[in-house]
Amino acid sequence: MKRFFLCLSAVAASLAFVSCTEENLENPDNPAGSGEITVSATNVEAKSAGGDYFLTVTSDGNVSVSYDTGAGWFTAGLIVGAEEDNLRFRVDRNDDTQSRSAEVTLSAEGADDVIVTLVQEGGLKNKDCDLLSFSIDGTLNGLGSAIEFNFDKDSRTLDAMYLKWIEKDDPEMLIPVFEFTGETVYADGQEIVSGETPVSFADDVTITVEAESGDTKDYVVSLNCPQINRELAVLHFKPAEEIVSKDDYVDTEIELYDKTPGSTGEGWWNSDEQGTVEMRGRGNSTWGLPKKPFRIKFPEKFSPIGLNHAKEKSWTLLAQDMDKSLLRTHLAFEYSRALFDASDNYHDPNAILFTPASKYVNVYITGWYTDSSTGERTYRDGEYLGVYQMSDQIQEAEGRIAVDKIKADDVTDPVGITGGYIIETDIHEGNWFSPVKNVKMSYKYPEDDEEDYDPTICYRYITDFIGEFENVLYGNNFKDPENGWRKYLDEKTLIDFIIIKELAADMDGYTSTYMYKRRGVDKLFFGPIWDCDKGWNNDKRREHGDPLTNLMIYAGFWMPNYINYDWFQRLWDDETFRADVASRWKSKKAELLAVTDRVLEEVPASMAKAIEANFTVWPFDYQYSTEANMPAEDYPSEIERIRELTEQRAALLDRLFDE
Repeated sequence: MKRFFLCLSAVAASLAFVSCTEENLENPDNPAGSGEITVSATNVEAKSAGGDYFLTVTSDGNVSVSYDTGAGWFTAGLIVGAEEDNLRFRVDRNDDTQSRSAEVTLSAEGADDVIVTLVQEGGLKNKDCDLLSFSIDGTLNGLGSAIEFNFDKDSRTLDAMYLKWIEKDDPEMLIPVFEFTGETVYADGQEIVSGETPVSFADDVTITVEAESGDTKDYVVSLNCPQINRELAVLHFKPAEEIVSKDDYVDTEIELYDKTPGSTGEGWWNSDEQGTVEMRGRGNSTWGLPKKPFRIKFPEKFSPIGLNHAKEKSWTLLAQDMDKSLLRTHLAFEYSRALFDASDNYHDPNAILFTPASKYVNVYITGWYTDSSTGERTYRDGEYLGVYQMSDQIQEAEGRIAVDKIKADDVTDPVGITGGYIIETDIHEGNWFSPVKNVKMSYKYPEDDEEDYDPTICYRYITDFIGEFENVLYGNNFKDPENGWRKYLDEKTLIDFIIIKELAADMDGYTSTYMYKRRGVDKLFFGPIWDCDKGWNNDKRREHGDPLTNLMIYAGFWMPNYINYDWFQRLWDDETFRADVASRWKSKKAELLAVTDRVLEEVPASMAKAIEANFTVWPFDYQYSTEANMPAEDYPSEIERIRELTEQRAALLDRLFDE
């Protein structure tokens, strides 16, 4: 079938039956121009906004188009040369409340006329699409109270915070109640009905209000509810009684889960199914702070919430009450991962290159809790306790500090008794002292409750070993590369330990120094890095000078005046050692500064809601500790302060390491 298309030539306010046949479109096989007309549809429905609409017309004859041009709100015509979509209706916007219609006639000689009806919907009142109110009803959702949102109508944003535990399955699914003008409301593209449709508030929700005309307005609804937000893992603990001791465990029911993007569901724990755990306090000065740190002990070896590097019973919950950035220790751990890295082949194969885990968790409590700042003891029924940092317990274990286990036969064996050991310099709880400088020590492994042998035999061995080291360190030949201090200390783990503590300007380094010794290896290795919450100028104690202009070796590491602790100062007298530190620093400086930028950019952004919730419970501009400095004026300024201090500190180390 051949197709011929005719253009309309319309005359205003009259019926036009004008054949506008192009000369090259005449059908030589049918000069009379007769033939049946076929059209793809006989009804066209146009939106109030107007626009172009198309039909396809075919015929063996020459087709003409006619309509009442007096309507003035549309035109119709055939498109010359087009085989499909060749009948075009160009429709104006309808600002009236009523719909309107017209007929268009298609004619050809010898064929019946075809009438196409054009209908356009009304438009004026149907453009309204406003959200008037929005809340989450307490009764409908089993909440203690309704959640009312702050509504900024200019920016079309709504936000609210809810810090109570929601006791129901799928707590993120909440039923909103709202008022609006328009036809339909959608939540992230799905139609919802006020008071009926559950909506997931795990992430920010886009609420779209659609008018009858098809016009829409979007509103962003943000609910800060740490339990359901997908920023961090969540822990809810219910102790059988108040946790008041660092020594005595309390039976505790917990619910631990991780619904952050990419989580696998591994490491979840629900006491209803898996049994109770035990919890107690932890820390030295931090235990006396309002936001308390805890140690959690599972009934079996366990890797919680994806921390698969170790499978152990004991894990820690660090509160970071003094550190208003919440990430000083985390940043130091990231430095440790960059330096204590086996892939760069820098370290002795005997070194255990372990960095503790750092997993941020939103914590809730149901139970009694005493606020140290006020002394007030209250029962907290599913109340938010803040952002915590879940990490390893520093102990002998696979995936942690995997030194050799000492057994009963080893204490009488000249090789067996040489390891392994884990040592912490500890001015708070240490009960052993180095023979020469009286450095207070805690021996973390072997533990003092060993049942098969007397661990004091082992403690005497390692104390004597440290005494030999100190005698050499303060001897005349201490720089000797074979028989000096390097005979007793591993230089490379010591170098990386110093670089981290110096870059962080950590004045508390002495009380957080861990070392370990392996069996058959007559050296102490340094690590892991731990507890840098007083770094980056967050320590107001000034026993030894300004940490902003000095090496911590001289400005710290902080210790009480009654301790003459200068291992590091004596080591710094070795010019070869200083050169080795400077060389390692130069090779790793750019990487460490890049780590700083990455952490300060990514971590706060990844848990922005949790940070806001944490400082709603524990005010940002308050410092209960007598040791820590006040933070900057607000959280972003505190993060920027750490960035600037790191840059200043790096420039200082460039100079001081080379002196």
